[in-house]
Amino acid sequence: MSKISVIGTGFVGSSIAYSLMLTEIAEEIALIDINETAVKAEAADIRPGFSFISPTRVFAGNWADTGDSDLIIVTAGFNRKADESRLDLIGKNSKIAISVADCLKANKAKAPVIVVSNPVDVMTRIIAERLNETDGHVFGTGCMLDAARFTYVLADFLKLPEKAVWAMVAGEHGAGQVLLWSSVEIKGLPLKTYLAENGLTMTDADKEAIAKRVAGMGAEIIKGKGRTHYGIAGCTAYLASVVLNNQTAIVPLTRPLKGELGFTGPCVSLPCVLTGKGVRQSMTDSLSPEEEDAIKQAIVKLDEVRI
Repeated sequence: MSKISVIGTGFVGSSIAYSLMLTEIAEEIALIDINETAVKAEAADIRPGFSFISPTRVFAGNWADTGDSDLIIVTAGFNRKADESRLDLIGKNSKIAISVADCLKANKAKAPVIVVSNPVDVMTRIIAERLNETDGHVFGTGCMLDAARFTYVLADFLKLPEKAVWAMVAGEHGAGQVLLWSSVEIKGLPLKTYLAENGLTMTDADKEAIAKRVAGMGAEIIKGKGRTHYGIAGCTAYLASVVLNNQTAIVPLTRPLKGELGFTGPCVSLPCVLTGKGVRQSMTDSLSPEEEDAIKQAIVKLDEVRI
């Protein structure tokens, strides 16, 4: 029987738990939060009751639940405001990441860990190093949400359904994100080929406008409604399904680098092969020289961050 522990049940954590419940990925979902009153209320609200909606048991758990979980999802931390960058949260959230890692260690948690808390690249590094897990067993959602946004912005530009577009984003989940135009495929064709065969053009100005919209989307959503949580919830539920069903997927995730692009230690998003045991490998062969340079700049920036 599969079990997921969700650590942190604010808007992001509760939205993830709700998405997991609806998709019936696990038999049990343990919600863990320092606010016991709130976590009990969230569990009662999320649990469907009717088995024809979902048979998943959602309950208010505790740290002991992480010891026998098959997957652990970390969302604990403060959310950013519209005028904040994700890196502005380091001072507040780094202490929480250390505490989470120590609690996981104390309860002998062995399951793969998905880090969602921002700044996700830094939080992933803290938790991975604290747990001495640098082989992809601990990884963060990284630029997956950015890639989803890139996909649908590009689909809108080309007036196509999103399923016709394949696009990746690498680098920092934040100001240092890098849209991987070299990876873009439209209906299975390289972007340049698709445009030529259909008599279409895309100028540098078009690409800059798309990049600007993708980069600013999070802040725009926060300005409009105060927070973001549904998009990352869907992305995290998908990652959970890949891991628990022992599938394989190529997604842009953040994890400690092990020599990629000449760096070891910092966490940054690269296209990765995700399996049931976590991230198996990063893929860098298809990056253009310009993309490599931009990602390296993001790595240097993140490596300079100290808590």
